[in-house]
Amino acid sequence: MKKILITIIFLLPFFLLYAQEVLIDVGNPFLKEYSKQYFSQISVKETQEVDTLELPFFDDFAASFAYPDETKWMDQYAYIHNDYAIDPISINVATLDAIDEFGAVYTHLPSMSSDVAEYLTSFPINLNVDVADSVYLSFYYQAGGNGNVPEDRDSLVLQFKAPEGDWTSVWNVEGGEVMDTFQIVMVPITEEEYLVKGFQFRFMNYASIGTNYEPSWVSNTDVWHIDYVKLDTARTMNDTLAEDVAFISNFGSKLQGFESVPWNHFKVYAEDIVVDSLTFSYKSTYGEDTKNINRQVEIIDQYGTEPTYSMLDDSENILPMETINYTRYIPYEFNSDSEDSAKFLIKGYIKTDLTDETYPYRWNDTIRYYQEFYNYYAYDDGTAEKGYGISGQGTAYSSLAVQFTPLKADTIKGVYIYFNQVLNEENRNYFFLTIWDDDNGEPGDTIFQKIGAKPYYADEVNQYLYYSLDTSIYIDTTFYIGWVKTTDDMLNCGYDMNNDSGSHIFYNVGGTWEPHSYNGSMMVRPVFGFVYDEAAFKPQVVTNMDFDIYPNPANDYLNISAEEFVLGLSIYDATGRLVKHFDETSRMFIGDLNSGTYFVRPDSEFAVYKTKKLLIIR
Repeated sequence: MKKILITIIFLLPFFLLYAQEVLIDVGNPFLKEYSKQYFSQISVKETQEVDTLELPFFDDFAASFAYPDETKWMDQYAYIHNDYAIDPISINVATLDAIDEFGAVYTHLPSMSSDVAEYLTSFPINLNVDVADSVYLSFYYQAGGNGNVPEDRDSLVLQFKAPEGDWTSVWNVEGGEVMDTFQIVMVPITEEEYLVKGFQFRFMNYASIGTNYEPSWVSNTDVWHIDYVKLDTARTMNDTLAEDVAFISNFGSKLQGFESVPWNHFKVYAEDIVVDSLTFSYKSTYGEDTKNINRQVEIIDQYGTEPTYSMLDDSENILPMETINYTRYIPYEFNSDSEDSAKFLIKGYIKTDLTDETYPYRWNDTIRYYQEFYNYYAYDDGTAEKGYGISGQGTAYSSLAVQFTPLKADTIKGVYIYFNQVLNEENRNYFFLTIWDDDNGEPGDTIFQKIGAKPYYADEVNQYLYYSLDTSIYIDTTFYIGWVKTTDDMLNCGYDMNNDSGSHIFYNVGGTWEPHSYNGSMMVRPVFGFVYDEAAFKPQVVTNMDFDIYPNPANDYLNISAEEFVLGLSIYDATGRLVKHFDETSRMFIGDLNSGTYFVRPDSEFAVYKTKKLLIIR
């Protein structure tokens, strides 16, 4: 279903010889844990008897979250979202792709041909009407959008089914064409076998996983978006306009340059970072009528007791088929008596005349955005439209770094990272979690490094994995956090295309830091802890401590000379896997290790030591 898309942009085999930065298609970082909650709650529904639905049947998916409305649709393969479609008819679409309902890539899909991936199936509908009643099923579709575009061997198919009959294909479209708009489809239903009680229809997609040369790239592909599904009588081929005014985008962050910052940092420097306006988009699908739209905004303190802010009197005409991108001055200050974290719900409404004809569209008149303040900095909005990393022959031990400048001095505790889920977990390779200081606007000296980290797919609703630093490091200026990878493979970090912090991303393949080439944000979030008395706290941990190991190259024994007392020493192989640990460091036997390159780092309670390379030769 939908949970995390990804196909490669580069297909030529010689590319791997020269590859550095790679940007690939991906999807929602959300579904793995949410699916556990969702399916545990509805597990009994499959055994329940469902009444036949009455006309009209309509769904624009605005009232659904993550999965289709279980009162209208029998399966939960389609993913409901507002992230990957371009210029939808209204907020939220249903997407069919190559990821199942639990967030994993379908393993049965071929690479050189296509097979059925997913379904979106209606419950039985009472279609016991006459042919003269002029029944039409209509819907909008888009291939790809901001996701991967289906190849010409892939397709989207519409099928009908009579109560006692088999599924029959009545419409299809092949891939291969890039679409940045939605196309309407009008299907008349005239066959008497379908004009009965118990009629069903379903969408299904044929997909392939793509002929990717790099296993760590293989994830979601062949994306089809569906919107505004309507089945009713008294329609014609010209009944192509919904005659609705609907939101098509949500609010964004009210923080300058960030999606989120730690609450304890924000409270001190709020006036320096808050944006004084809100922006959203809505459109009219009326063919002739001009409508007067009343716009309203509320901001609600979710964790504290601050009074609700309301902006209720703001109206403007919208012309037929017009889209309005609207910005409104909102003089709101995020105050709350919540202590360690805060959360504010920003709700937007557009009010139109509610008639019997427009009543089914009421859900797309409301948008909700949560401005969150916890213990981390975030440039990204939590959704990975693509995947990013360094890949190609000779890119082992290359580095990626994201620049952050905290609002105030504090201690960094760890980092949240979202890694895209790929087929057979081929991106789960070791890396060195690293923090660098600043050197005139680019990463400088290493001040912390943790060896032996791996990408995982976290069991959290936001799907980020937390990597602890195992020690607190005081940060009072610009720093960089990221990793050194240990293989030529791509780690495949989530990449948000809606927020651009590309100027804060750097990569290093050949020994020189280079600026990032794309517009977007890596899904990397440094975590800060409670600020103690700064003057007393500063000297607690000494970083970037030096030491010597000898002999190097070594054979059977290894010795260490360090500036401070060490508690032990760890040796890692070239992939970052811990292969040996010593509690006693006076003379360490390494005769049982094979010849090769290793990495060594001392353990200490009050210092963070550098990591050094060790060569064992026999």
